[in-house]
Amino acid sequence: MYNLAIALGIATVLFALGTVVGGTWIAGFIPALLALVIAYFLLARRTGRQLETLLKTAMVEFEKGRVEKGRKIVEAGFELGKWQFLVKEQLHAQLGALAYMQRDYKGARTHLAKAWSRHWQSQAMLAALDHRDGKSTEALAIMDKAKGSGKKDPTFWALYTWLAYDSGDKDQALKVVNEGLAKLEDSEALKQLADIIRNDKRLKTNFFRAFQPTWYQFFPEHMPRSMMMQMAAKQQGQQRGGKTFPQPRFGGKPR
Repeated sequence: MYNLAIALGIATVLFALGTVVGGTWIAGFIPALLALVIAYFLLARRTGRQLETLLKTAMVEFEKGRVEKGRKIVEAGFELGKWQFLVKEQLHAQLGALAYMQRDYKGARTHLAKAWSRHWQSQAMLAALDHRDGKSTEALAIMDKAKGSGKKDPTFWALYTWLAYDSGDKDQALKVVNEGLAKLEDSEALKQLADIIRNDKRLKTNFFRAFQPTWYQFFPEHMPRSMMMQMAAKQQGQQRGGKTFPQPRFGGKPR
């Protein structure tokens, strides 16, 4: 990537100068190392700010209903991927979430498969896609691999539990939710979920309101009709550039 190459170039020059002036390689090594770290940090931060500005600009377009214009702004950010690691992966995550919430599942899979593997939300969407396709084993395997990055979020464990439960494996669902409670013992929502499964009660989709709004980014079909009507009313009068969708923004943890 360009940022790393530039930082290495600066470090190489300083190493050569330090070695010549100081007479030993040690005299050039320390300033070269410092230059490498500082230069790379500053360059990476610059790219990060450029990416942040780009995504904010795209979000404005999304909020106004100009979806295609916002999408093109996000796609333009791939040029920044030449400069900094993981930029492309972040953009693929955003585009994948956008396609997913438009229910363009084929397009979503294409982008989500290229997102960073440690971004649990993207991995959870991939798992949900496999679950929709009847590939429960593959879906649960994806969630298991995402535990490292998702373990501190109750919604992750609720999603993982639901995928197991909805596939007919109640024992696995109970095992998963208990594992989540071991990490997040104060989560009332997970405690209730564990109680429902443990006592073989009927798990209704409206239970997952406890994990809103994040839950509906993964399963928009679980959204209550009243909420859908509110969203539709809010969108009325906005200029539309194609399909409209909930904002591709992750967050909103339950208590």
